[in-house]
Amino acid sequence: MPPFVLVDGSYFLFRAFHALPPLTTSTGLQTNAIRGAISAIQKLMRRVQPTHMAVIFDTPEPTFRHQLSPIYKGDRPSMPDELAQQIPYLHALIRALGIPLHMLPGAEADDIIGTLAKRAEAAGHQVLISTGDKDMAQLVTEKVTLEDSFKDKPMNIEGVIEKFGVRPDQIIDYLTLMGDASDGIKGVPGVGAKTAAKLLNEYGNLQNIIANADNIKGKVGLNIKENQDGIKLDHQLASIIIDLDMGLTYDDLKLTDPNVEELRNLYTELEFRNQLQSLDHPNNPNSTAYKQTSKQIEKTAQNTEKNNDQAISSSVDDQLGQATYHTILTQADWEQFFKRLSTEKRFAIDTETTSLDYRVAEIVGFSVAFDAKDAYYIPLAHDYEGAPEQLNRDVILQHIKPILEDVTVEKIGHHLKYDAHIFENHGIHLQGWYFDTMLASYVLNSVATRHGMDDVARVYLSHLTTSFEQIAGKGVKQKTFNQIELETAAHYAAEDAHVTYRLYEVLNRKLKEIPELSGILHNIEMPVARVLTIMEENGIALNLAFLDQLSVDFAETIQNLENQIIEIAGESFNVGSPKQVGEVLFEKLGLKGGKKTATGQYSTSEAILEKIDHPITSLIIEYRGLTKLKSTYTEGLSKQANNETHRVHTSYHQALTATGRLSSTDPNLQNIPVREEIGRQIRKAFIAPQGRVLLAADYSQIELRLMAHFSQDEALVHAFNHGQDVHRRTASEVLGVALEDVTNDQRRQAKAVNFGLLYGMSEFGLIRQLGFTREESQNYIKQYFHRYPGIYEYMQRTRQVASEQGFVETIMGRRLYTPDIDARNMMVRKAAERAAINAPLQGSAAEIIKMAMIEVDKILPKDQAKLLLQVHDELVFEVDEVIADELAKQIQDVMQKVCTLSVPLLVEVGKGNNWDEAH
Repeated sequence: MPPFVLVDGSYFLFRAFHALPPLTTSTGLQTNAIRGAISAIQKLMRRVQPTHMAVIFDTPEPTFRHQLSPIYKGDRPSMPDELAQQIPYLHALIRALGIPLHMLPGAEADDIIGTLAKRAEAAGHQVLISTGDKDMAQLVTEKVTLEDSFKDKPMNIEGVIEKFGVRPDQIIDYLTLMGDASDGIKGVPGVGAKTAAKLLNEYGNLQNIIANADNIKGKVGLNIKENQDGIKLDHQLASIIIDLDMGLTYDDLKLTDPNVEELRNLYTELEFRNQLQSLDHPNNPNSTAYKQTSKQIEKTAQNTEKNNDQAISSSVDDQLGQATYHTILTQADWEQFFKRLSTEKRFAIDTETTSLDYRVAEIVGFSVAFDAKDAYYIPLAHDYEGAPEQLNRDVILQHIKPILEDVTVEKIGHHLKYDAHIFENHGIHLQGWYFDTMLASYVLNSVATRHGMDDVARVYLSHLTTSFEQIAGKGVKQKTFNQIELETAAHYAAEDAHVTYRLYEVLNRKLKEIPELSGILHNIEMPVARVLTIMEENGIALNLAFLDQLSVDFAETIQNLENQIIEIAGESFNVGSPKQVGEVLFEKLGLKGGKKTATGQYSTSEAILEKIDHPITSLIIEYRGLTKLKSTYTEGLSKQANNETHRVHTSYHQALTATGRLSSTDPNLQNIPVREEIGRQIRKAFIAPQGRVLLAADYSQIELRLMAHFSQDEALVHAFNHGQDVHRRTASEVLGVALEDVTNDQRRQAKAVNFGLLYGMSEFGLIRQLGFTREESQNYIKQYFHRYPGIYEYMQRTRQVASEQGFVETIMGRRLYTPDIDARNMMVRKAAERAAINAPLQGSAAEIIKMAMIEVDKILPKDQAKLLLQVHDELVFEVDEVIADELAKQIQDVMQKVCTLSVPLLVEVGKGNNWDEAH
């Protein structure tokens, strides 16, 4: 089957115009762009012989990107008249040739191409995109290839890597970092193509680069930290939309017979003599032998135009939403609004604040939508010069407090946890959480999109929301919401409530079609969000003096490590510079194993360094790890602690990971290396106040127990039901020591091997993990699956299920989608298979700990105990010392009974004055 061909018509137009001399007709009409573009399109068609294709053009109307950024494509010169006058003729020729042509006001050609390419790919078609636009490299996959038809140079995944030094899935981040002056994408100052590729090769993606900005030396790291708002905007500008509502089917993109009479008229007017003569040649596809009747041609054209009109109309209707937005400024308007608010039993609500940081944010106003027809904004604290008089904030908040705290009044929100914090800051305890559209989107499909309102509205409503940057600006000049003019702010705020209500209608309907997912939203995610709100408010106390001393100790150790590294190297260099490290290791010392990236710089990632048997590499790894711990924890934690309470309040995120696990930021408390002594030192800084202790309740071997449940492997089920330590027994067999002599470190090593094998670790992984020979690794794997045949069958069964239905399920029925499970690239497919095997285990473990949080919260005596942290399979509590032992038993009992498996759930509870002691 030939590929589905998508032609970037705008690129062909400009390329031909600038490449060919200014050919003109006898009437003075310039035709070089028409001739060149049509010639290139026909050459492409002769070579590929497609059955379906489309030529896509930009329109002169501004797009959402122009709304996002006033400088978007601002540096591009206006179109010359000599080119503009050729466009209608080119469009007419393409249509007369029977080639589908599409445009959509408000959307760029890139977005239409991206949407059609992804649809065709999803339907199993190979796709060829003909363009010279480097931005479209982000669309390349196993099924989608680029080529510049003026150069006949195709570009697949390997071609993208060769040209740019990064993978296709890194192109958006690449463009964001390096910028593009022609598009008005500023990029990060000091970052060009080589630096962008180098950073992405070292850190993997933009998110990791930002997270590691402190470790990136020089102005680049500083610029990344100082330009995060600009980076976010640039990322939006660089991202091609792949889910436009085009109102097209694949059949609409089928090539049709040419309209010979229309071609004759056009060729005559354009004075294309050779093409005119060819129309009557019997072997020419455009000759009368191939023509269809005028009526058929007219019908095809009308259908194509109708589809375009419907797509445009649908897009406009979706964006306007047929809603009316109201601003409440007078007492009379408020009383009328409040009368309805007091009687409605369900509404969407959204807060506008002075900051995204819930810990310091104050409310500026709030918006409400009772249905999809109207939305209301109640401004309370806009204080810019000339701002109109507004209702008294304290009075209004006291007025709505009983309604917001009424559990029988159902509240709909997008990220309700944030709004709950804001109301809590003003003494209002939000109750009646009913539907969170962010969490609903996440439960429906965690990997379909990011789950911020802008993304969810675009995916499920085909609606482009007004972004905050559009109304507030960006960077250091960005206004806070209270400084934004009321007319602008009111529309933005009312839209938030309106869109939230519309998302509720759509997502609620979709979830009801899959009862298990609806149950997960209402019985797990929503209740957990309420518990997380309390946990974030609670925070955990820090011993700042201990942290300060630890930071001093770390600095001394780091300096000693640096001295040792320089002594071994035989020369002074910047140990924190990956470039200089690479030069020292692979050029100065001549170590084997050096690999240069596309930028010409040696890779010095941990994976590379671990393979090199030399004292200097282990010292460099230790140096890097300690430097990161120092900046992130011993220094970072102190900066993030509340000045008065010395408590640190992490933020938990429910809608980030693919499997349902929670993540935390500011600070991230889930990446402390607890198994290393240095990590345990950091945990000592987390303390209980006087008169209280910390309890740490940890599910033991939960994912392996879930493997026993899912696989029903007799040996594994038997081991857990009879209290055997699976990891200790594995260590005994592998290391050849008596069961009673296995140390805790040896057991942890065996645990890593057990889980590694479960999730697809190869024999080479075992060689690296334990120092096995290849033969020993092969024998171990063979012996392992001989002992546990049910595990092998589970792995095979899961791969098959993932391939057949495109998702796997957790114990509660959450669907975890596996989009790469049938990828032609073996490495991508194998990674997807490993993820599919792991996902039900990790996702089910996440559900169990969430259910435990919900149930434990019900039994806690709130005046004597607080739930503070959730870290993977562990919950941390702050408890009055006098009730600690008794409460520990109750917590253990609740957590062990929260879910019934084929094997018992085991919870270990520890107690101590600090987090480390509680382990």
